[in-house]
Amino acid sequence: MDELIATILKQYQGEFMTVGLAGSVSVGKSTLAETLASRLTAAGVNSQVISTDHFLMSNADLQSAGLFDQKGFPQTYHLDQLADLVQAFRVGKKRATLPIYQQVLADIVPDQEQVIDRPQILIIEGVVALQLPKAALDLAIYIDADLADIKDWYLARNLMATFAARNHPDSWRYQYHHWPIDDFANQALAVWDRTNQVNLDRYIHPSAVRADLVVHLDHWHQITSVASQVDKA
Repeated sequence: MDELIATILKQYQGEFMTVGLAGSVSVGKSTLAETLASRLTAAGVNSQVISTDHFLMSNADLQSAGLFDQKGFPQTYHLDQLADLVQAFRVGKKRATLPIYQQVLADIVPDQEQVIDRPQILIIEGVVALQLPKAALDLAIYIDADLADIKDWYLARNLMATFAARNHPDSWRYQYHHWPIDDFANQALAVWDRTNQVNLDRYIHPSAVRADLVVHLDHWHQITSVASQVDKA
């Protein structure tokens, strides 16, 4: 982690900077992004995280476009709007608004927006973060891990989140809270094979060629290496 922080601080030139952070579903993007932001802010450089999820199409729009089964694929995001937000900050805009994606609903909250003040470093995390236009990212990072570990983390995260939703009927996960664990695990892994693995193979992993740095995590989510990619496609 210290090496990663030092690399970002070395590249930071005292003006607005963006860091893109991509990787598979459940690889630990949001946790790493928040840790980076906290450490960078503690070092005196105000940093903030936004998720590409806030720029997903709404479920209603996905259904209307026949894209709901591809949710999370690049074509289901308004990446142009995210690129516009970055550009607005680059030219000096001090504040911007963006939609709100709520995990409980697994959807964009209608008729609501959140306000973000321009930080010194904006960390953009999400499966499609490295699929933004090249000009939108000053530093691109891809998080990698063994596939077996990623699938274990995916299943564990789903089990814990569904258990936590047992007293929250407003959560989309509530419908699964009474399922036997084996049935739920089989359902979750079927979703992985049908959607997340396809997204990883077709879009997410190929975007790693755009990364300046590849960070590898071990089974315990600890960084084992930070590799620089000198020659990128």
